[in-house]
Amino acid sequence: MEKRLFLLSQLIKRLQSQQDPVEGELFGLTTNDGRVVAIAVVTKFGDLKHDRSLLLPVPLTCIGKFQVCKGDHTEPNLEDGEVAIVWDQQELHTYTKKAQRLSLGKYSTISQEEFYEIFLLAKVHFSFDLSTKDTLANIRNVIQSLTEQLESPASCFRLQNSNLILQNSEVGILSLGGSASNKDMVGSLFKSSGKKKTSQQFATFQLMMNRSSGTSTDAPVVRVDNRKSSVLSTIINGEAIVYLEKTSQICYVAELLAHGVVQQLNLAEFWLGKQLSDKKLHGTLTSVNSLSFIAGHVVNVICPEDVDEKHLETYRKDIHKVLLFPPDRPVIRRANRLTPAPGSKSSALTNTHIGLKPSKVDGNVSIVHGTYAYHHYMQNNFDDNKWGCAYRSLQTLVSWFRYQGYIDEPIPTHREIQKCLVDSGDKPSSFLGSCQWIGSTEVGYVLDNLYNISCKFIFVGSGAELINKGRELSMHFEVHGTPIMIGGGVLAHTIIGVDWNAQSGDMSFLVLDPHYTGSEDLGTIQNKGWCGWKGPNFWDPAAFYNLCLPQRPSCI
Repeated sequence: MEKRLFLLSQLIKRLQSQQDPVEGELFGLTTNDGRVVAIAVVTKFGDLKHDRSLLLPVPLTCIGKFQVCKGDHTEPNLEDGEVAIVWDQQELHTYTKKAQRLSLGKYSTISQEEFYEIFLLAKVHFSFDLSTKDTLANIRNVIQSLTEQLESPASCFRLQNSNLILQNSEVGILSLGGSASNKDMVGSLFKSSGKKKTSQQFATFQLMMNRSSGTSTDAPVVRVDNRKSSVLSTIINGEAIVYLEKTSQICYVAELLAHGVVQQLNLAEFWLGKQLSDKKLHGTLTSVNSLSFIAGHVVNVICPEDVDEKHLETYRKDIHKVLLFPPDRPVIRRANRLTPAPGSKSSALTNTHIGLKPSKVDGNVSIVHGTYAYHHYMQNNFDDNKWGCAYRSLQTLVSWFRYQGYIDEPIPTHREIQKCLVDSGDKPSSFLGSCQWIGSTEVGYVLDNLYNISCKFIFVGSGAELINKGRELSMHFEVHGTPIMIGGGVLAHTIIGVDWNAQSGDMSFLVLDPHYTGSEDLGTIQNKGWCGWKGPNFWDPAAFYNLCLPQRPSCI
């Protein structure tokens, strides 16, 4: 079967954003139908003290090399079966080597959404209580012992809310009353639930270790060591994440899940070694794996649970250098984690614009980057009908900064928003607990005072003038990518994108309407226009409007 090369769209953007020469390894995988998908790059930059490939999820492997250069380049030195990508600041070149012959190849782009039509994400939750003598050799022995157990039939994985148990053996399935077969396809077993179509599908497992003694009749041997020594004791609360191709047979799943857990243990070994020399790093180790829209792929990260983010900044910077992530945007902070911390998950729908028909302007479409939550009237059983639209728009703005990892604080309630304005001296004490409106200026005050997020403001004397702000709004979404709060008259809305035609001057606004009072039903929200493209006539020509444009902080 002839292999076809596909490049993840985020990978292309990452390479094309590089101005300085850089090279390294190219990571990806081969699908069952013969597609070679390049997903990530690994450089030699940074000062990481562990295997850099541990940052990438199973089953990603090295499939070749990449290079960023300026101008002419030499042909890459490849092994048979490898591929290479070269960006010369003008064109993206791909090479393949087959039967000892190097040739220029062609590639296709695959989006993140298209990739997750082929793969789902399997999460494996596990916990280990590790105690060992405080030497690197003993730590390595403990991790090796656990690795051997995981790579044996002793490791089993139970699918959440199911009787299905998978064993890392030729048996494959240990089913408790289920009808699953090793010949079943992964996609048929782990179908997503719910009305909303998500960009990723998840299958969540719990690691179970088989403690049965088998048929051994050997007597246990106990050795007592009276020598004095210190003990390092650490809990690992882990979550391994593995890509599963939907057309693969179920019999291959357990081995991949075990490999994913082993990968997490190898990362834990690195941190256990760090704990020997730095007391600030002591304590429980926790997985904070991320899947940022910037990366496009899962990044495996483990860190000490109670250590301040500032103390881990050097480690994060090294990872950004290794994976060619931008140096001014968070990708792997705790707030970026794929699985939210307990109690932090919102019931609000996210990215409600996905699936909408395009605007009819046919211009330059600029949309909010990443993920936001749609906040509107009457959510969380709180009645703010007819007065809370700007509060809800502010909550949507805050949700964007949470999902992108800039802040880790919860979404503020109406009372917390009012208290912030009272404490800052903007409002009198009587404002607390009231049903009074707020506007774009107050939204900016709250973002600044609670989260240290600065804002830019645009003022127009009429709704009809908004069409003249196409270039400015388009540039905002291109550079900052944050939602915009707009207030006019007694109404507030959230703008999450624009379609602006520079030649004709035509413009359309992608609007989230916080005045919606219904349930979290995506069909209703889209079909009834609560999230949709709006023409210039949507804005009241008799009202002046103030726009609050949050500025994206530069941090890592």
